[in-house]
Amino acid sequence: MKTIFFLLVMGMGVTGCNGWHKYSDSDNKIINKIPRRSGLQEIDTLWVSQNDTAVFRSEELIQRYPDRNARLGLRYELRNPQDGIYYFIYNDKQQLVQEGKYTAQYIYEGITYGGNFYNTKRYFYKKNGRLISVHYQEDGRNFKLEQFAKDGQLTKITYFNKKTGEKEKIEIYKNKKLKETRIYTAFKTYRTVKSF
Repeated sequence: MKTIFFLLVMGMGVTGCNGWHKYSDSDNKIINKIPRRSGLQEIDTLWVSQNDTAVFRSEELIQRYPDRNARLGLRYELRNPQDGIYYFIYNDKQQLVQEGKYTAQYIYEGITYGGNFYNTKRYFYKKNGRLISVHYQEDGRNFKLEQFAKDGQLTKITYFNKKTGEKEKIEIYKNKKLKETRIYTAFKTYRTVKSF
Protein backbone atom coordinates (compact mmCIF):
# COMPACT_ATOMS: atom_id res chain seq x y z
CA MET A 1 0.00 0.00 0.00
CA LYS A 2 2.87 2.36 0.83
CA THR A 3 4.53 1.71 -2.56
CA ILE A 4 1.28 2.45 -4.44
CA PHE A 5 0.87 5.71 -2.52
CA PHE A 6 4.54 6.59 -3.18
CA LEU A 7 4.17 5.88 -6.93
CA LEU A 8 0.94 7.87 -7.07
CA VAL A 9 2.57 10.90 -5.38
CA MET A 10 5.63 10.65 -7.66
CA GLY A 11 3.42 10.36 -10.75
CA MET A 12 1.43 13.44 -9.77
CA GLY A 13 4.64 15.36 -9.06
CA VAL A 14 6.14 14.50 -12.46
CA THR A 15 3.00 15.34 -14.44
CA GLY A 16 2.50 18.48 -12.37
CA CYS A 17 5.97 19.71 -13.36
CA ASN A 18 5.95 18.63 -17.01
CA GLY A 19 2.33 18.54 -18.09
CA TRP A 20 -0.93 20.31 -17.40
CA HIS A 21 0.42 23.64 -18.71
CA LYS A 22 -0.96 25.08 -21.93
CA TYR A 23 2.00 27.44 -22.39
CA SER A 24 5.11 28.63 -20.64
CA ASP A 25 4.99 32.23 -19.53
CA SER A 26 8.55 32.27 -18.16
CA ASP A 27 9.83 34.74 -20.80
CA ASN A 28 7.35 37.35 -19.63
CA LYS A 29 8.01 37.22 -15.89
CA ILE A 30 10.25 39.32 -13.69
CA ILE A 31 13.79 38.49 -14.70
CA ASN A 32 15.73 39.66 -11.68
CA LYS A 33 15.65 41.82 -8.58
CA ILE A 34 18.95 43.17 -7.29
CA PRO A 35 20.07 46.16 -5.24
CA ARG A 36 21.37 49.10 -7.32
CA ARG A 37 23.64 51.77 -5.88
CA SER A 38 22.68 55.35 -6.62
CA GLY A 39 24.98 57.72 -4.80
CA LEU A 40 25.08 56.63 -1.18
CA GLN A 41 21.84 54.65 -1.05
CA GLU A 42 20.84 51.26 -2.42
CA ILE A 43 17.76 50.98 -4.64
CA ASP A 44 15.93 47.76 -5.45
CA THR A 45 15.91 47.07 -9.18
CA LEU A 46 13.35 45.10 -11.20
CA TRP A 47 13.73 43.79 -14.74
CA VAL A 48 10.23 43.36 -16.17
CA SER A 49 8.58 42.67 -19.52
CA GLN A 50 5.68 44.70 -20.91
CA ASN A 51 3.99 41.44 -21.93
CA ASP A 52 3.88 40.12 -18.36
CA THR A 53 0.18 40.38 -17.52
CA ALA A 54 0.96 40.18 -13.79
CA VAL A 55 3.00 43.40 -14.02
CA PHE A 56 1.39 45.38 -16.86
CA ARG A 57 -2.13 46.00 -18.09
CA SER A 58 -2.25 46.67 -21.83
CA GLU A 59 -5.00 48.27 -23.86
CA GLU A 60 -5.29 48.83 -27.58
CA LEU A 61 -5.84 52.33 -28.88
CA ILE A 62 -5.92 54.16 -32.18
CA GLN A 63 -3.06 56.59 -32.67
CA ARG A 64 -3.90 59.54 -34.89
CA TYR A 65 -1.41 61.92 -36.41
CA PRO A 66 -2.24 64.91 -38.62
CA ASP A 67 0.28 64.00 -41.31
CA ARG A 68 -0.48 60.26 -41.69
CA ASN A 69 -3.17 57.62 -41.38
CA ALA A 70 -4.40 56.40 -38.01
CA ARG A 71 -2.90 53.15 -36.77
CA LEU A 72 -3.45 50.67 -33.98
CA GLY A 73 -1.18 50.93 -30.95
CA LEU A 74 -0.77 49.54 -27.44
CA ARG A 75 -0.62 51.42 -24.16
CA TYR A 76 0.89 49.75 -21.10
CA GLU A 77 0.06 50.59 -17.50
CA LEU A 78 1.99 49.28 -14.50
CA ARG A 79 -0.44 47.30 -12.32
CA ASN A 80 1.05 47.52 -8.82
CA PRO A 81 4.06 49.84 -8.98
CA GLN A 82 6.41 49.71 -6.02
CA ASP A 83 7.53 53.05 -4.60
CA GLY A 84 11.27 53.70 -4.81
CA ILE A 85 12.00 50.76 -7.14
CA TYR A 86 14.21 51.28 -10.21
CA TYR A 87 12.59 49.54 -13.21
CA PHE A 88 14.15 48.21 -16.41
CA ILE A 89 11.22 47.61 -18.78
CA TYR A 90 11.63 45.42 -21.88
CA ASN A 91 9.32 44.87 -24.85
CA ASP A 92 8.38 41.54 -26.48
CA LYS A 93 11.61 41.63 -28.57
CA GLN A 94 13.69 41.83 -25.36
CA GLN A 95 14.70 45.43 -26.15
CA LEU A 96 15.01 47.90 -23.30
CA VAL A 97 12.24 50.49 -23.77
CA GLN A 98 12.35 52.38 -20.46
CA GLU A 99 14.37 52.65 -17.30
CA GLY A 100 13.68 54.80 -14.30
CA LYS A 101 12.67 55.01 -10.67
CA TYR A 102 8.99 54.91 -9.77
CA THR A 103 8.01 57.56 -7.23
CA ALA A 104 4.63 57.47 -5.44
CA GLN A 105 4.70 61.20 -4.62
CA TYR A 106 6.98 63.69 -6.33
CA ILE A 107 7.43 67.32 -5.30
CA TYR A 108 8.66 69.77 -7.95
CA GLU A 109 8.78 73.49 -7.20
CA GLY A 110 6.39 73.12 -4.27
CA ILE A 111 3.75 71.17 -6.23
CA THR A 112 3.07 67.54 -5.29
CA TYR A 113 2.47 65.13 -8.17
CA GLY A 114 1.00 61.61 -8.06
CA GLY A 115 2.85 58.36 -8.67
CA ASN A 116 4.79 58.06 -11.92
CA PHE A 117 8.27 57.82 -13.44
CA TYR A 118 9.75 61.33 -13.20
CA ASN A 119 13.43 60.73 -13.98
CA THR A 120 13.56 58.28 -16.87
CA LYS A 121 15.24 57.18 -20.08
CA ARG A 122 13.07 55.90 -22.94
CA TYR A 123 14.53 53.99 -25.87
CA PHE A 124 13.05 54.03 -29.38
CA TYR A 125 13.83 51.47 -32.11
CA LYS A 126 13.15 50.99 -35.80
CA LYS A 127 11.25 47.89 -36.94
CA ASN A 128 14.56 46.18 -37.73
CA GLY A 129 15.65 46.57 -34.08
CA ARG A 130 18.12 49.44 -34.59
CA LEU A 131 18.23 52.07 -31.84
CA ILE A 132 16.99 55.44 -33.14
CA SER A 133 16.95 57.65 -30.06
CA VAL A 134 17.09 57.89 -26.28
CA HIS A 135 14.74 60.38 -24.60
CA TYR A 136 15.64 61.68 -21.13
CA GLN A 137 13.25 63.22 -18.62
CA GLU A 138 14.19 65.00 -15.39
CA ASP A 139 11.57 66.05 -12.87
CA GLY A 140 8.91 64.78 -15.29
CA ARG A 141 9.98 67.26 -17.98
CA ASN A 142 11.80 66.79 -21.28
CA PHE A 143 15.50 67.28 -20.76
CA LYS A 144 17.53 65.71 -23.55
CA LEU A 145 17.15 63.68 -26.76
CA GLU A 146 20.04 61.64 -28.18
CA GLN A 147 19.74 60.49 -31.82
CA PHE A 148 21.78 57.75 -33.50
CA ALA A 149 22.77 56.94 -37.09
CA LYS A 150 22.39 53.59 -38.87
CA ASP A 151 25.82 52.46 -37.69
CA GLY A 152 24.91 53.20 -34.06
CA GLN A 153 27.00 56.36 -33.75
CA LEU A 154 25.65 59.38 -31.92
CA THR A 155 24.65 62.08 -34.43
CA LYS A 156 22.77 64.70 -32.44
CA ILE A 157 21.91 65.69 -28.87
CA THR A 158 19.03 68.12 -28.36
CA TYR A 159 18.70 69.86 -24.99
CA PHE A 160 15.33 71.25 -23.87
CA ASN A 161 14.37 73.94 -21.39
CA LYS A 162 12.56 72.09 -18.60
CA LYS A 163 10.12 74.92 -17.91
CA THR A 164 9.07 75.84 -21.47
CA GLY A 165 9.87 72.61 -23.33
CA GLU A 166 11.61 74.56 -26.11
CA LYS A 167 15.02 73.68 -27.56
CA GLU A 168 17.96 75.30 -25.80
CA LYS A 169 20.78 73.88 -27.89
CA ILE A 170 21.64 71.11 -30.32
CA GLU A 171 25.03 69.40 -30.45
CA ILE A 172 25.80 67.80 -33.83
CA TYR A 173 28.38 65.00 -33.97
CA LYS A 174 30.32 63.55 -36.89
CA ASN A 175 32.69 60.58 -36.59
CA LYS A 176 32.23 60.51 -32.79
CA LYS A 177 33.42 64.13 -32.48
CA LEU A 178 31.45 67.30 -31.78
CA LYS A 179 31.14 69.16 -35.09
CA GLU A 180 29.01 72.17 -34.10
CA THR A 181 26.65 73.47 -31.44
CA ARG A 182 23.48 75.41 -32.24
CA ILE A 183 22.38 77.64 -29.38
CA TYR A 184 18.75 78.75 -29.71
CA THR A 185 17.79 82.34 -28.90
CA ALA A 186 14.20 82.06 -30.19
CA PHE A 187 11.91 79.39 -31.67
CA LYS A 188 13.74 79.00 -35.01
CA THR A 189 16.60 81.41 -34.41
CA TYR A 190 19.98 80.09 -33.31
CA ARG A 191 23.66 80.88 -33.49
CA THR A 192 26.19 78.26 -34.49
CA VAL A 193 29.42 77.56 -32.63
CA LYS A 194 31.85 75.44 -34.66
CA SER A 195 34.14 72.97 -32.90
CA PHE A 196 37.77 72.53 -33.88
